[in-house]
Amino acid sequence: MIDLLSVEHRCVYLVVDRSFRIRSIGGYRQLFADQPPQIGDSLFDLLPELIGNEDVLHNILAGNISRFHLPHVNRTSVHGEVRYLRLLTLPHINMHGQIDGLVQTVTDTTEQSVIEQAHIQQRNELRLLKERLSQQNVELARTNAELRRANRLKDEFLAGISHEVRTPLSAILGLTELLRTQIVGSLNSEQVEMLRRIEESGRHLLAVINDLLDLAKIEAGRFELEPRLIAAHQVCQASVRMINELALRKHQQVHINLDPRVEVLYADERRLRQALINLLSNAVKFTPPGGEIGLDLEGDPEQEIVRITVWDTGIGIAADDMPRLFRPFSQIQNEYQRDQAGSGLGLVMVARLAELHGGGVALRSEPGKGSRFTITLPWIRKHQQWETLLTASDADALSARISPDVEDLPLTGRDWRVLLVDDDTAGSAIVSDYLQRCGYRVTHAVSGEEALALVRRELPDLAIIDLRLQGGMDGLEIVRRLRQQVATSNLPIIVLTALAMPGDRERSLEAGANIYLSKPVRLRCLAEEIARLVG
Repeated sequence: MIDLLSVEHRCVYLVVDRSFRIRSIGGYRQLFADQPPQIGDSLFDLLPELIGNEDVLHNILAGNISRFHLPHVNRTSVHGEVRYLRLLTLPHINMHGQIDGLVQTVTDTTEQSVIEQAHIQQRNELRLLKERLSQQNVELARTNAELRRANRLKDEFLAGISHEVRTPLSAILGLTELLRTQIVGSLNSEQVEMLRRIEESGRHLLAVINDLLDLAKIEAGRFELEPRLIAAHQVCQASVRMINELALRKHQQVHINLDPRVEVLYADERRLRQALINLLSNAVKFTPPGGEIGLDLEGDPEQEIVRITVWDTGIGIAADDMPRLFRPFSQIQNEYQRDQAGSGLGLVMVARLAELHGGGVALRSEPGKGSRFTITLPWIRKHQQWETLLTASDADALSARISPDVEDLPLTGRDWRVLLVDDDTAGSAIVSDYLQRCGYRVTHAVSGEEALALVRRELPDLAIIDLRLQGGMDGLEIVRRLRQQVATSNLPIIVLTALAMPGDRERSLEAGANIYLSKPVRLRCLAEEIARLVG
C-alpha cells in the first residue's frame, strides 16, 4: 500500500481497479471542485490527460514498469483560474502482494509552478539582457574601432597637410631670408618692405599650421609642457615687443604695467609667450587706429595666483558671442570681423595652454568699449628666492625676438662637408645655397640609398636628413644605419623635417639624431646649430 502520510497536503489520491474505475478516494477533494470525483467514475473522464497512455497503465498493472509521471498539467476552472497539477500513477498492491489496480495521485503545484515560471521568466529576461549586452558590446567595439580608424586617418591627414604645406613654405621663407642677406644684390626700401610682407604672411600661415597640430595633440592627450623657472617681466616685455611694430602702423599706444612682486613664474616659457602674443595680436587687430592696448601683470599673494591681462579699447564683444570665442574654428560674424583674417584657433589654444598650466582664461568685454582677457596662473612665492638661477643668457634669449631687415651670414672658417638628404629639390636648393655661402661644402642626396653610397665614397662632417622620403628607406632608417657603422657612429646628425608630428622628436633622438628641427627653420639658426656640432 502507498504511505498516505507521505502524500502532500494539497493532494488527491485515487485507487482504481483494472478497468480504470475509481473505487476509493482520499486527500484534498476540493482540488476538483468543478468536477468532484465519484466512486465508479472512469479515471479517463476525471483525468483526460491520461488518454493515449493506456498501454503504459497496462504495463504498470502487469508489473513491467513501476510508475508513470506527468509533471506539468494545466487546468482552468470555470472561473478562469489556472491550476498546475502533477500526476503520478503507481501500482496498487493488495495484502497478498498482488497488483489489483492503480493508485493515482493528483498534486496541486500551482504555487511552486508559479515560482518556477517566475524563475524561468527571470532567466529568460536575464538571457535577453545578456544577449543585448553582448550585442551592445559588439557595437561598442565596432564603434571604438571606427573611432580609432578615424583618429588614425585624422593623424595621417594632419601629417600629410603638415608635410605638404611646410615643404613649400620652407622654400618661401628660406628664399625670403636669403634675399634679406642681400648677397644676390642690394635691395631698396620698397623691396625690403615687400620681403617683410611675404615673410609676415608666411609666418602667419606657419602659426595656423602649428595651432592645428598643437590643438590636435592637446585633444589627443599627447601635448606636454616643459615648465621651468622663467623671468616673468622679461616674458611679458618680449611678448609686447613682438607686436610693437604692428601697433605703431595703426598709431596705437601700447602700455605695459608689471607688478614688481612677480619676478619668477614656473611655466613653459615658449607656450606662455605664444598665448600672450596671440592675445596681443588680437588686441591690435580688433582695435581701430589711434586706440590703446596694454598688458598688465599682477600678483595675488593671498590666493597665490598671477593674473596677466591683455586689454584694448577696440570693438568689444557682445555677451551672446563670448561662449563661441573658445570653440575651434568659430569666429564672430560682424561687419568689422569680415575684414579680419583668422583661423578661429588662437583663443582656443590660449584657453587650452592656460588650463595645461593649471590656470584658466577669463573675459570681460562690452561692445564699443574694448575687451580684457585675463590669464590666471598658479604662483608659488617660494620660487622668488630662486630668481638667481635665471642667468644673463636667459634674459638675452628672451629679448632677442625681432630680426633686423638685413642679416649677416654666419660664416665658417673651415671647409666642413655637409651631406643633405632631402627629396624636396626646391627646398634643398635653398638650404644648400645658404650653407655654401656660409662656407660649407654641401652634397645633396634625394634617397637613402644614394646617401649611404655618398657616405661610403666620402665621409661627411655632418648630415642633415629629412624624415619623409619618397620610396625606399625613410630618414629614421638612414639614421639607424649610419649609427650602426663604425665610421659614422659618432657623425653629427640633424633631422630636419616638414612632418613635425607627435613622437617624431623622440623617435629621431632615439634612433641616434643629435638635433631635431621642424621646417620651416630659420637658415641662420640651422647654420649656427651646424657650427655648434662640428666646431
